Amino acid sequence: MPNTTTIRVLALDIYGTILNTSSITSGIKQHVDISAEKAGQLSQLWRRYQLEYTWRLNSMGLYEPFDVVTRNSLKHAAAELQVKLSDDNIAALMDAYNQLVPFEDAVPALTELKRIPVVELIIFSNGTTEMVSTALHSSLPESLLPIPLHLVDSVKMYKPASVVYQSLLERVREAPETKRDAPDVWLVSGNPFDVTGARAAGLGAFWVDRSGKGWTDQLPLPENIGPMRIVRDLGEVVEIVRASQ
Repeated sequence: MPNTTTIRVLALDIYGTILNTSSITSGIKQHVDISAEKAGQLSQLWRRYQLEYTWRLNSMGLYEPFDVVTRNSLKHAAAELQVKLSDDNIAALMDAYNQLVPFEDAVPALTELKRIPVVELIIFSNGTTEMVSTALHSSLPESLLPIPLHLVDSVKMYKPASVVYQSLLERVREAPETKRDAPDVWLVSGNPFDVTGARAAGLGAFWVDRSGKGWTDQLPLPENIGPMRIVRDLGEVVEIVRASQ
Protein backbone atom coordinates (compact mmCIF):
# COMPACT_ATOMS: atom_id res chain seq x y z
CA MET A 1 0.00 0.00 0.00
CA PRO A 2 1.19 3.57 -0.63
CA ASN A 3 2.29 5.65 2.32
CA THR A 4 -0.57 7.49 3.99
CA THR A 5 -0.54 11.27 3.62
CA THR A 6 -1.67 13.51 6.44
CA ILE A 7 -5.41 12.93 6.76
CA ARG A 8 -7.44 16.06 7.49
CA VAL A 9 -10.95 15.19 6.30
CA LEU A 10 -12.72 11.84 6.61
CA ALA A 11 -15.82 11.47 4.44
CA LEU A 12 -17.78 8.67 6.07
CA ASP A 13 -20.22 6.59 4.08
CA ILE A 14 -23.23 5.36 6.07
CA TYR A 15 -25.00 2.44 4.43
CA GLY A 16 -22.74 -0.61 4.57
CA THR A 17 -20.01 1.28 6.44
CA ILE A 18 -21.45 2.72 9.66
CA LEU A 19 -24.86 1.07 9.44
CA ASN A 20 -25.36 -2.62 8.71
CA THR A 21 -27.84 -2.81 5.84
CA SER A 22 -28.30 -6.54 6.53
CA SER A 23 -29.87 -5.65 9.87
CA ILE A 24 -33.07 -4.79 7.99
CA THR A 25 -33.68 -8.56 7.96
CA SER A 26 -34.98 -8.37 11.53
CA GLY A 27 -37.41 -5.63 10.52
CA ILE A 28 -38.63 -7.73 7.62
CA LYS A 29 -39.24 -10.70 9.91
CA GLN A 30 -41.11 -8.44 12.33
CA HIS A 31 -43.42 -6.79 9.80
CA VAL A 32 -43.89 -9.42 7.08
CA ASP A 33 -45.22 -12.95 7.54
CA ILE A 34 -42.47 -14.86 5.75
CA SER A 35 -39.76 -17.34 6.74
CA ALA A 36 -36.40 -16.26 8.09
CA GLU A 37 -34.78 -17.56 4.90
CA LYS A 38 -37.11 -15.55 2.70
CA ALA A 39 -36.55 -12.46 4.86
CA GLY A 40 -32.82 -12.77 4.33
CA GLN A 41 -33.30 -13.14 0.59
CA LEU A 42 -35.55 -10.07 0.51
CA SER A 43 -32.98 -8.05 2.48
CA GLN A 44 -30.18 -8.93 0.05
CA LEU A 45 -32.25 -8.37 -3.08
CA TRP A 46 -33.59 -5.07 -1.74
CA ARG A 47 -30.04 -3.79 -1.25
CA ARG A 48 -28.99 -5.07 -4.67
CA TYR A 49 -31.79 -3.22 -6.46
CA GLN A 50 -31.34 -0.11 -4.31
CA LEU A 51 -27.78 0.23 -5.64
CA GLU A 52 -28.66 -0.91 -9.16
CA TYR A 53 -31.38 1.73 -9.40
CA THR A 54 -28.92 4.51 -8.49
CA TRP A 55 -26.48 3.38 -11.19
CA ARG A 56 -29.24 3.07 -13.77
CA LEU A 57 -30.51 6.56 -12.97
CA ASN A 58 -26.98 7.95 -13.34
CA SER A 59 -26.59 6.23 -16.71
CA MET A 60 -29.87 7.69 -17.96
CA GLY A 61 -29.18 11.19 -16.66
CA LEU A 62 -32.13 10.97 -14.29
CA TYR A 63 -32.47 11.49 -10.54
CA GLU A 64 -34.95 10.40 -7.89
CA PRO A 65 -34.35 10.98 -4.16
CA PHE A 66 -32.92 8.03 -2.27
CA ASP A 67 -36.08 7.40 -0.26
CA VAL A 68 -37.99 6.97 -3.54
CA VAL A 69 -35.24 4.68 -4.84
CA THR A 70 -35.31 2.67 -1.63
CA ARG A 71 -39.09 2.24 -1.69
CA ASN A 72 -39.17 1.24 -5.37
CA SER A 73 -36.30 -1.21 -5.00
CA LEU A 74 -38.12 -2.84 -2.06
CA LYS A 75 -41.22 -3.29 -4.23
CA HIS A 76 -39.08 -4.71 -7.06
CA ALA A 77 -37.35 -7.19 -4.77
CA ALA A 78 -40.64 -8.29 -3.18
CA ALA A 79 -42.27 -8.79 -6.58
CA GLU A 80 -39.34 -10.87 -7.81
CA LEU A 81 -39.53 -13.10 -4.73
CA GLN A 82 -43.34 -13.20 -4.94
CA VAL A 83 -43.69 -11.66 -1.49
CA LYS A 84 -46.92 -9.68 -1.19
CA LEU A 85 -46.50 -6.37 0.64
CA SER A 86 -49.37 -4.14 1.70
CA ASP A 87 -49.00 -0.37 1.89
CA ASP A 88 -48.71 -0.77 5.67
CA ASN A 89 -45.93 -3.35 5.23
CA ILE A 90 -44.01 -0.99 2.95
CA ALA A 91 -44.43 1.96 5.31
CA ALA A 92 -43.23 -0.15 8.26
CA LEU A 93 -40.19 -1.41 6.37
CA MET A 94 -39.26 2.08 5.21
CA ASP A 95 -39.42 3.22 8.82
CA ALA A 96 -37.30 0.24 9.86
CA TYR A 97 -34.73 1.16 7.19
CA ASN A 98 -34.25 4.47 8.96
CA GLN A 99 -33.35 2.56 12.13
CA LEU A 100 -30.62 0.27 10.86
CA VAL A 101 -28.23 -1.13 13.46
CA PRO A 102 -24.65 0.21 13.46
CA PHE A 103 -21.74 -2.18 13.11
CA GLU A 104 -20.18 -3.02 16.49
CA ASP A 105 -17.01 -1.08 15.70
CA ALA A 106 -18.80 2.07 14.50
CA VAL A 107 -19.64 3.90 17.73
CA PRO A 108 -16.27 3.27 19.47
CA ALA A 109 -14.37 4.34 16.34
CA LEU A 110 -16.44 7.48 15.77
CA THR A 111 -15.97 8.37 19.44
CA GLU A 112 -12.20 8.19 19.04
CA LEU A 113 -12.18 10.03 15.71
CA LYS A 114 -14.17 12.90 17.24
CA ARG A 115 -11.36 13.28 19.78
CA ILE A 116 -8.78 14.05 17.07
CA PRO A 117 -9.13 17.83 16.78
CA VAL A 118 -7.28 18.30 13.49
CA VAL A 119 -9.53 15.85 11.61
CA GLU A 120 -12.89 16.93 10.22
CA LEU A 121 -15.62 14.28 9.95
CA ILE A 122 -18.29 14.53 7.27
CA ILE A 123 -21.12 12.11 6.60
CA PHE A 124 -21.04 11.51 2.85
CA SER A 125 -24.06 9.59 1.62
CA ASN A 126 -26.53 8.81 -1.13
CA GLY A 127 -29.31 9.24 1.43
CA THR A 128 -31.68 12.17 1.76
CA THR A 129 -31.35 14.64 4.62
CA GLU A 130 -34.35 13.14 6.40
CA MET A 131 -33.17 9.54 5.95
CA VAL A 132 -29.63 10.22 7.07
CA SER A 133 -30.56 12.47 10.00
CA THR A 134 -33.15 9.99 11.26
CA ALA A 135 -30.74 7.07 10.90
CA LEU A 136 -27.93 8.87 12.74
CA HIS A 137 -30.13 9.93 15.63
CA SER A 138 -31.53 6.41 15.85
CA SER A 139 -28.19 4.59 15.77
CA LEU A 140 -25.61 6.89 17.38
CA PRO A 141 -25.42 8.41 20.86
CA GLU A 142 -26.23 12.12 21.05
CA SER A 143 -22.67 12.79 22.24
CA LEU A 144 -21.43 12.02 18.71
CA LEU A 145 -23.87 14.37 17.03
CA PRO A 146 -24.09 16.50 15.06
CA ILE A 147 -21.76 15.40 12.29
CA PRO A 148 -21.92 17.62 9.17
CA LEU A 149 -23.62 16.08 6.14
CA HIS A 150 -22.66 16.18 2.49
CA LEU A 151 -25.29 14.39 0.43
CA VAL A 152 -25.57 13.61 -3.26
CA ASP A 153 -28.86 15.50 -3.48
CA SER A 154 -26.76 18.65 -3.87
CA VAL A 155 -25.71 17.52 -7.37
CA LYS A 156 -28.65 15.22 -8.20
CA MET A 157 -26.42 12.27 -9.06
CA TYR A 158 -25.35 9.18 -7.16
CA LYS A 159 -22.02 7.62 -6.30
CA PRO A 160 -19.77 6.73 -8.08
CA ALA A 161 -20.34 9.63 -10.52
CA SER A 162 -17.23 11.83 -10.45
CA VAL A 163 -19.28 15.00 -9.88
CA VAL A 164 -20.36 13.63 -6.49
CA TYR A 165 -16.77 13.46 -5.22
CA GLN A 166 -15.85 16.76 -6.82
CA SER A 167 -18.76 18.39 -4.97
CA LEU A 168 -17.34 17.06 -1.72
CA LEU A 169 -13.93 18.55 -2.51
CA GLU A 170 -15.50 21.87 -3.40
CA ARG A 171 -17.34 21.89 -0.09
CA VAL A 172 -14.24 21.37 2.04
CA ARG A 173 -12.28 23.88 -0.05
CA GLU A 174 -14.88 26.63 0.33
CA ALA A 175 -14.41 27.05 4.07
CA PRO A 176 -11.02 28.71 4.85
CA GLU A 177 -10.60 26.74 8.06
CA THR A 178 -10.99 23.44 6.18
CA LYS A 179 -9.31 24.26 2.88
CA ARG A 180 -7.71 21.03 1.69
CA ASP A 181 -6.07 19.41 -1.28
CA ALA A 182 -7.56 16.15 -2.58
CA PRO A 183 -4.86 13.93 -0.98
CA ASP A 184 -5.89 15.23 2.46
CA VAL A 185 -9.50 14.12 1.97
CA TRP A 186 -10.22 10.44 2.49
CA LEU A 187 -13.34 8.41 1.92
CA VAL A 188 -14.20 5.67 4.41
CA SER A 189 -16.49 3.09 2.82
CA GLY A 190 -17.38 -0.58 2.87
CA ASN A 191 -18.58 -0.37 -0.75
CA PRO A 192 -16.01 -1.09 -3.49
CA PHE A 193 -17.86 1.02 -6.09
CA ASP A 194 -17.63 3.99 -3.73
CA VAL A 195 -13.92 3.45 -3.20
CA THR A 196 -13.15 3.32 -6.92
CA GLY A 197 -15.24 6.45 -7.47
CA ALA A 198 -13.30 8.34 -4.80
CA ARG A 199 -9.93 7.17 -6.08
CA ALA A 200 -10.80 8.13 -9.66
CA ALA A 201 -11.58 11.63 -8.37
CA GLY A 202 -8.21 11.89 -6.61
CA LEU A 203 -9.32 11.29 -3.02
CA GLY A 204 -7.70 8.90 -0.62
CA ALA A 205 -9.82 5.92 0.38
CA PHE A 206 -10.17 3.34 3.12
CA TRP A 207 -12.03 0.21 2.12
CA VAL A 208 -13.59 -1.50 5.13
CA ASP A 209 -13.32 -5.21 4.41
CA ARG A 210 -15.22 -6.69 7.35
CA SER A 211 -15.58 -10.08 5.66
CA GLY A 212 -11.81 -10.36 5.20
CA LYS A 213 -12.13 -11.68 1.65
CA GLY A 214 -9.82 -9.09 0.13
CA TRP A 215 -10.21 -6.81 -2.86
CA THR A 216 -11.91 -8.85 -5.59
CA ASP A 217 -13.26 -6.06 -7.82
CA GLN A 218 -12.30 -6.91 -11.41
CA LEU A 219 -13.28 -3.67 -13.15
CA PRO A 220 -10.26 -2.86 -15.40
CA LEU A 221 -9.03 0.43 -13.97
CA PRO A 222 -5.57 1.98 -13.49
CA GLU A 223 -3.68 0.52 -10.55
CA ASN A 224 -3.94 3.68 -8.47
CA ILE A 225 -7.75 3.48 -8.38
CA GLY A 226 -7.89 0.63 -5.90
CA PRO A 227 -8.22 1.35 -2.18
CA MET A 228 -5.17 3.07 -0.71
CA ARG A 229 -5.73 1.25 2.57
CA ILE A 230 -7.73 -1.89 3.33
CA VAL A 231 -8.91 -2.26 6.93
CA ARG A 232 -10.95 -4.91 8.69
CA ASP A 233 -12.92 -2.46 10.82
CA LEU A 234 -13.26 1.23 11.66
CA GLY A 235 -10.94 0.84 14.64
CA GLU A 236 -8.06 0.38 12.21
CA VAL A 237 -9.02 3.65 10.56
CA VAL A 238 -8.57 5.39 13.92
CA GLU A 239 -5.05 3.95 14.30
CA ILE A 240 -4.00 4.98 10.80
CA VAL A 241 -5.43 8.49 11.12
CA ARG A 242 -3.61 9.05 14.41
CA ALA A 243 -0.35 7.83 12.89
CA SER A 244 -0.77 10.25 9.96
CA GLN A 245 -0.88 13.38 12.11
